[in-house]
Amino acid sequence: MGIIRRLILLFYVLTVLAVSLVCAGVCLKLIPPNVRQKELEFIIAQPETLAVLIAIIVASLILLTAVFSRSGNNALSIASGDVHLEQGKPGEVKVAVPAIVDVVERAAIIINGVREAEAVVYKQSGDMPIKIQLTITLGQGFSAPRVSEAAVESINNSLRTTLELQNVPVEVKVREVTHAITERDKRVV
Repeated sequence: MGIIRRLILLFYVLTVLAVSLVCAGVCLKLIPPNVRQKELEFIIAQPETLAVLIAIIVASLILLTAVFSRSGNNALSIASGDVHLEQGKPGEVKVAVPAIVDVVERAAIIINGVREAEAVVYKQSGDMPIKIQLTITLGQGFSAPRVSEAAVESINNSLRTTLELQNVPVEVKVREVTHAITERDKRVV
């Protein structure tokens, strides 16, 4: 739920709470009949009452659409801590998320055409416990689809050999295309 819907929900709940308290006061006879009759007639006669009622109806419809709306990324959350890989006789095998990110970024940066790589690991349910989103800076003159395909293949090979994870879903996003070659540390792969 977005921030706008949360604000609408806040004012909606406060309005319903105030009306409920007034109704409770009437039911418990804390408000005398002559006072509530005069106040009710005054409130109904005001043009702002109709505007408030329309606002409450619109807020109700917005919140109703929030109830029935589905978002594709709600099932995914950014992974933190450890990822459970397997359970067997020797015990449980877990890998820290920063280690997975390091393996993915190293596998992506060695691809010709990738200037910078930044990975995010998401938890998901099912057979594969993780999904990877890779954001790269592409070198000018390189084909984004070919570089993406090579990066995915390199990442899957690295994850297969290092962590024995098969066919991890990888989403590659090109942040920018640059002609400058960035200075990077020499890495032994």
